[in-house]
Amino acid sequence: MPFVKFYNIAEVVDKYAVADFVNTHHRHNGNDREGINLNQNLPNYVRFVMDDLLPDVKKAVWIDSDTIVKCDVVELVRNVLLDDGNNDDYVLAAVPVFTPPTGLYEEDRNGDPFPDWGIEISFNAGVYVVHLDRWREQNVSDKIRDLALRNRKYRYYQMGSQPPLVLTIGEKFEQLPLSWNVKMKTVDERDDMSVEDACVLHWSGPLKPWDGNGKHLEEWLPYHVKSVEESSDEEEDEQ
Repeated sequence: MPFVKFYNIAEVVDKYAVADFVNTHHRHNGNDREGINLNQNLPNYVRFVMDDLLPDVKKAVWIDSDTIVKCDVVELVRNVLLDDGNNDDYVLAAVPVFTPPTGLYEEDRNGDPFPDWGIEISFNAGVYVVHLDRWREQNVSDKIRDLALRNRKYRYYQMGSQPPLVLTIGEKFEQLPLSWNVKMKTVDERDDMSVEDACVLHWSGPLKPWDGNGKHLEEWLPYHVKSVEESSDEEEDEQ
């Protein structure tokens, strides 16, 4: 039987000082959610303390909640970040994005340009495998925490958990097949990937299927679990 353990987010946030990772620069998603600052979403930063939460675990996989998984993630984890003498210092495996990181400021508060981060190949942090032993050995959590705290003063980036992870890892990550993080908002514009071939469907960005928008809702609806409020509304309509 699989072992499932639930964590109290409030306790995790307090015990591991998760608030240190928060980007204090305000940002909301601008899609009928005015006043909601996505940068203050503390569960989004728990990914940075997985090494503490799972002290006896060698490898783990992070999957955002706005996804549908269609393939076996166990096989994925088993077959990446191997200790075979190749790239043994890599802590992450993710689907590559062949552009520099997004969400970065070009200049500081005084108008002085930031130096080039030197990253031409980045990744989306919605789906990735992490080698927690290497993460611990390289003190990655401390590096991300330091960058996040410095960002409050110098304002390097404007988003939440994506930029500090990408800037800390740089280009030193194992590249996963594109099928492991297929973005619904752009999949129809691509000729190298399709919904049918996807292992993970990812509704990244502000358009979410549970809000009744976002592309390819037909892929999400079969998995939709109705809330108590929705069920009550339907019963009233039938009466």
